[in-house]
Amino acid sequence: MKFPVDHALGAQRNGVNHVSMNLGAFDRTAGPVRGADYPVYPDALLDWYQSKGMTSIRLMFTWEAVQSTLGGPVPAPGANYATYWADLTDLITRLLARGMTITLAPWQYNPASKDTDIVYGGAAFTPADFADFWGKFAAAVFAATGDDRRVAFDLMNEPHTHAESGNKPGDIGISMTDWFACAQAAITAIRAAGANHTIFVPGMAYTAASAFVSNGSAARWLTLTDPLANLAVTVHCYSGLGSASASVLSTACGDVVTWARGNGVKVQIGEIAIDAGPNGRPTFGSMLPIAQAQWESWRQFCLANDDVLVGWNWWANSAAGWWNQGDSQDPNGYHWGLTLSNGTSQTVYATLIESSFRTPRLALRDNLADPGTGPNATTTIGWESPDIWVRQNPDGVGVSEPILGGQPCTVYVRVTNRGSGPYPSSGTDVVQLYWAKAGAGLSWPQPWDGAIPAQGGAVAAPQAIGTTATGHETVLAFGWTSPPNPADYPGDDGHFCLLAVVTKASASPFEGFKGPDLNQNVLTFSHVGWRNIHIVGVAAEWLGELVVANNTEWEMVTHITFEPLDSWARPVDRYDGWLTLAPRGDIALERVHGLAEFPSHLEDLGHGVYRLRGSATGIVGLPLRAGEELPFRVGLARDVEYSSGYAALRVTQYVVENGDRVPVGGQTFVFGDVAGWTTEGFSELDA
Repeated sequence: MKFPVDHALGAQRNGVNHVSMNLGAFDRTAGPVRGADYPVYPDALLDWYQSKGMTSIRLMFTWEAVQSTLGGPVPAPGANYATYWADLTDLITRLLARGMTITLAPWQYNPASKDTDIVYGGAAFTPADFADFWGKFAAAVFAATGDDRRVAFDLMNEPHTHAESGNKPGDIGISMTDWFACAQAAITAIRAAGANHTIFVPGMAYTAASAFVSNGSAARWLTLTDPLANLAVTVHCYSGLGSASASVLSTACGDVVTWARGNGVKVQIGEIAIDAGPNGRPTFGSMLPIAQAQWESWRQFCLANDDVLVGWNWWANSAAGWWNQGDSQDPNGYHWGLTLSNGTSQTVYATLIESSFRTPRLALRDNLADPGTGPNATTTIGWESPDIWVRQNPDGVGVSEPILGGQPCTVYVRVTNRGSGPYPSSGTDVVQLYWAKAGAGLSWPQPWDGAIPAQGGAVAAPQAIGTTATGHETVLAFGWTSPPNPADYPGDDGHFCLLAVVTKASASPFEGFKGPDLNQNVLTFSHVGWRNIHIVGVAAEWLGELVVANNTEWEMVTHITFEPLDSWARPVDRYDGWLTLAPRGDIALERVHGLAEFPSHLEDLGHGVYRLRGSATGIVGLPLRAGEELPFRVGLARDVEYSSGYAALRVTQYVVENGDRVPVGGQTFVFGDVAGWTTEGFSELDA
């Protein structure tokens, strides 16, 4: 499942577990004491995280420190509790300001077993207790951070049965049935509180990645329901400890990734660590060359499965004086700290993993101003991507030109690496390229999927992208051996569309799309580009056919606008009556005649042809039945000097909802030279 880039699940992000606000025993009468029970994290440490390229922080806290009694308020009353809450939310705010995605996770301590356990106050809790906490906590976080999609919830650290603890004395644990009942109760309460955050739900056996499928957690996870479908899995991976196998980490996570891909689920590796040799302590495990081989294999596994894996969080790090550099061989270890000095120096573990925090992200632009950071808010027009163009011959020139119908040509697609790390030659992403017969109301998957061969399908086989440095681009050339011939379409209409998608070879190009609105889906996802440009000779009278369509299951009222563009693709204010419009067919003609207020700027030229004069009001209030398409021929008036200042025409179809206009698609007719479309000019436009 694809998500927008700015979503918690929208791009692969790696980082660290940020700890020490998860408390052991503390005086619950007085509340946790800053500086004694937990540290205040200096900006220097957070800046160090940012300098290393970390973009994901799993932030551990303690349930009892924010809700001091079961059923009580969140945050808890009392000065120390208020300070703890203020410090927690301040830390969240500072991390968000540094571009981090944050996963909030309660880490519960059992004083009897002296370890993490599924307890509150050292005792078991009920699903109702858990729901009460999560509903109140989610509402309080929402109040502190707003509806920030970078904030996510991890319901509980390491659920396990007492037997899975090795029957550790004092451990309580929880059964699988009770755990998933608690998880569902929490999900329901979070949504009832109005919080839209991503929810990570762990499985049993201390959330072990290697056991998630085999112990039944995967099957039980699929029974969970969320009205927002914004759930993901979190697992922990410590399978590399004591192993010299280079592939030990990917082997441990293989089953859960395969399961997740088959079920459209995202997976976060909430905790991961391996030993790496001398660490400044007298006892240590493994050696750095072994760890480097294991980590490189893990990095390649994450890259190959970035359609499923959200990313990983190293275990763990904290403020100076609150952590140590131990590992699994150190009696005081299981910590694997990255810096013991707020970033002034770093440990062998930071040396091992620091180059893999930064990740690539491949994108296509909707327009020249597209920042590629999430839904593109710089335009409402999704069908004019500058990263897709057509040439008759494979000459490498970076602008479109007229092509001959039915004759082989070349489609170029430009992919930019907008991530923080380089994209290697071993990457498994490809560009899929499709064509469709143009229409203002185009939807998906038809006609792109080839269900009606004359209306669309694949242009060519997917192509691997290859090495692309951060901030750089790769241009792929697709040979289009059999493009459609305009002579085969009514009115000799030569208007077609191209859709390019960065994805895995076996994935659907429409993965993650919602609703019938193709335009909005394209603008939402930075890995999709849509090019809808019609190019004809300047002397041509008819530009082509405009198809106004309703691809929904309900009737809609549409508004069609006509916007002249100049040679720099900029809107032209004046509107000198050079445009003609001819409804094609009785239904289209009847709808125009039946408009509640026949537009005064539509001049009837006879024979079913109208001239558009005056403002660019267009056609207002045109009704469309469910699934209906109405064709219009768009042309140029012979008696007007249209070439002066005009080079293209952008037609946009809006749906009118509650008085607001929402663009659903459109077509752009080019009949002159336009910078970036038919001539060079990207550098000037970029400037």
